[in-house]
Parts: sequence; structure tokens; C-alpha cells
Amino acid sequence: MTYPPQSDEPHGHTGQQDATYGQYAAAPQAQYPPQGHPAQPGPYGPTLQNGIGTAGFVTGLLGLILFWVPLIGLVLAIIGVSLSGVGMAKANKGEANNKGLAIAGLVCGVIGLTIWLIAFIAVASS
Repeated sequence: MTYPPQSDEPHGHTGQQDATYGQYAAAPQAQYPPQGHPAQPGPYGPTLQNGIGTAGFVTGLLGLILFWVPLIGLVLAIIGVSLSGVGMAKANKGEANNKGLAIAGLVCGVIGLTIWLIAFIAVASS
């Protein structure tokens, strides 16, 4: 009784000679990462997060929304401007991402401060 030839090759390839090229045909090898594509960081790789820029955006936006509350709007806008400035500096150094949120927090904080100042002057002059 004869058995089929055994091989270590995947997919039952027996290593027989390819008649077209005169060489042994081998199973294609998978390449990781595929050629032509840069390696992407995995889901658990290091990521650059900008928590300070995000906090600056949140506090700047709250300062803009709550400008009509006597001191809370002012304090939130000032904190938003300062945190957003730090977040933008970190993003410019390459230590963090989300520079857009830091810029948005800076803009919201400055607008909140401006509106608060205009409202304060209007109330104080009357």
C-alpha cells in the first residue's frame, strides 16, 4: 500500500518541480506588514494624547456659555485660555496631538472673556 508523499509545506504542497520555471514552487509567504505600507501602531501602542488641550476646550466652552454668571464664567474662561495655551505648546513640541481642540478652547475662552468684559462694563456704567 502506498501513501501520498508527506510534506512540511502548507496547503499540501509536495515540493514537486514546477515544469514552467524548472524550480521548486513554494507556497506564497505572508509578509507582515505588507510591503509598501508603513507599520501602524497597534491598539495598545503609545498614543500622544492632549488632555490639557481637551480640558482647555471644555473650560473655555463653559466660560463662553456661562459668561452671564458673575464670576463662574470669568474663572472658567481664564482657566480655558491658560489650559489651551499649554495644550497648544505641547502640540507644537510634538508631545501631544489634538491641537485643534486646544485652538478651539483658546478661541472660546477669549470670546467668553471679551463678552464678559463687555457685559461688566455695560453693567458698571449704568
